[in-house]
Amino acid sequence: MQNTHLRTYVKKHPDNKMAWYLLGKEYLGEGQEAKANYCFQQAGEVYEAFERSKAPADIWVDYQEKLVEMAEQKEKKHRVRKMWLTLLMLLVLAGLPPADAPGFNRDAAEALASALEPMDDSADNESGNSPKEDQALITNSNVFTAGAFGGGDQGEAALAAAWSGSGVKVQTSAVLGMQVAGNWTLWKRNMSVKYIVQTNSSGKLTAQSYDAKQCNCKPPEVSPEIKRLAQAWTAKQESAAALSSAMITYKKQNGSWPKSVAQLAQPFPNNILGETAPGMTRMFPTLLAMHQQGIMGKGKNTDEGTGESSDSPQGKKAAFVDTLGGKPFLQDRLEIIVDKSRHKLALISGNTIIRNYEVGLGGDRTPEGSFVISDKVVNPNGRSNGEFGSRGMQLSDTNYAIHGTNEPNSIGLDESLGCVRMSTEDVEELFALAPQGTPVRIGKDLLPETAIVPEAKDRYRYTLVPKQNNPNKTYHWLN
Repeated sequence: MQNTHLRTYVKKHPDNKMAWYLLGKEYLGEGQEAKANYCFQQAGEVYEAFERSKAPADIWVDYQEKLVEMAEQKEKKHRVRKMWLTLLMLLVLAGLPPADAPGFNRDAAEALASALEPMDDSADNESGNSPKEDQALITNSNVFTAGAFGGGDQGEAALAAAWSGSGVKVQTSAVLGMQVAGNWTLWKRNMSVKYIVQTNSSGKLTAQSYDAKQCNCKPPEVSPEIKRLAQAWTAKQESAAALSSAMITYKKQNGSWPKSVAQLAQPFPNNILGETAPGMTRMFPTLLAMHQQGIMGKGKNTDEGTGESSDSPQGKKAAFVDTLGGKPFLQDRLEIIVDKSRHKLALISGNTIIRNYEVGLGGDRTPEGSFVISDKVVNPNGRSNGEFGSRGMQLSDTNYAIHGTNEPNSIGLDESLGCVRMSTEDVEELFALAPQGTPVRIGKDLLPETAIVPEAKDRYRYTLVPKQNNPNKTYHWLN
């Protein structure tokens, strides 16, 4: 956008300090420092607030266009609401929490107030409809996402995405809180609700914090219905991650994408998925289309700004209509990490730890390096109570495996000949979640100490695929 447009706007609105600031940025980009400095002086506190925020230059373009549109079209209320959204997103990108969040920068708040024209409550609402008509547009939907809370991160990006994804088609957007451990975020079945963004009958958005420490207040109780839906949402994301990873393995093995869940859940040795979970058949077409279009694995939904998706209730694919952005939250392929220093085995997606189990190892006899799960076997050597327990997952073409044990007291110790031992409940859950072909990395000092193991009632639910034993082979893993 040329600065002639901004100069015209500043002449008409000399009191708009944000416009002065943006014009100064334009002059600065053209090397006209003297003119830029004059504009920055006129911008006053706006310059001070936003220069401290170090916002990327490219995010000003959309704001400038909206600024001029507001002047040219004279749709004050519509534009002001859009400006609030743009600036809220800008503040989040700049590292500042939104105005509804605690710790909001007061200088930035004053800058916002001086940058925007006053709201005219008598003007038409944003949609141009009456409140009753707006209410008819709102669907009774609840959309979820998750964000990191800890280590100085208070979920601002997730809140901003929830805010921008809300509107006339979404009544409630809830942000669940993931704890932070070093470079990892921790996924749990019982993550607490940190924020809820709601759309009222007039289309107005409100954000409520449910973290007492963060808001320095006594927040209201989260409704039982939202808690129930949040639990179901986390379970669904785990199933989607397992199914998506199984599809990647199938593609690598066969050179084409699978046509159904049944192609993934075959008897041994084609048991890429050892178990199927509720909802997999329904979500399969959506995941397949995303893989074919190269959408998967390109980041979390917190990067989605619009919340619009082909997975709308009215669209052809509504499998992830309850997820912000309409795509699975856990988009990266599942991997397994074994930490020899801490006797931990984690199932991860990107930088998110989904499970972090305690395991038994063999000290220096446990090899370090990269492997993949090749064979997945139920009741290795025909027994569920033998030395390998009820499940075994061979590591590449080696004599090492991740398996159960008939010596549960060895968990957490170095008593094996090199294999990774797990408790029955843990190995059966991992067997269900991690498909054949899952990458495995073994090393030291890789994982946090924090265990992430759900209670029995919250474990991953699945249906075992028949005929996953291998009676034609005797396994000699180095247990």
